[in-house]
Amino acid sequence: MKTQKNQTRKAYRQGELLFMPVHPEEMQTLGIDSTGSPHPSWHKLATPVIREGEATGHKHEVIERTAGTAVLHEPVRLFLFGLAGMGMIDSEDRMLAVKEPVDIVHPEHRPLTLPSGFYLIIIQREYDEIKSRRILD
Repeated sequence: MKTQKNQTRKAYRQGELLFMPVHPEEMQTLGIDSTGSPHPSWHKLATPVIREGEATGHKHEVIERTAGTAVLHEPVRLFLFGLAGMGMIDSEDRMLAVKEPVDIVHPEHRPLTLPSGFYLIIIQREYDEIKSRRILD
C-alpha cells in the first residue's frame, strides 16, 4: 500500500490575495519546469503590480529589496486544476517567482514579506447558490 506524505503549507494573505507556496512536486502541474522557469502557459508581466483596486485605485505591489529578484506572471490560459483541493486557476490569478525575500505592499494593509520560492497568488472568491464572484479590495 502506498502512503501519501502530507506536507504542510504556510500560506500568506494580504486583503483578498492568498499567496500559496508551490511545492517542487506541484511545479509541473502548474506549468513550471524543473529549472523553475514558467512554461509558455505563463506570461511574464512587465509590472510589479499584482492587482489594482477598482474602487480606490490602491494596488498590491511587489517591492524588491534587490532588483531582478522577483518575477510576476499571469496565466495565458485557464488551468483545469490549481493546487490540491483548489478549483481552476483564473486569468486574474498570478504566479510569483521570488529569488530573495520581497515585500508586498498595499496602503490599506500591513506590508507582507515573502521568502524565496514560487507562489500561486489566488484572488479570494465568494460563492452563493448561483455563481462565484471575486472579492474587491
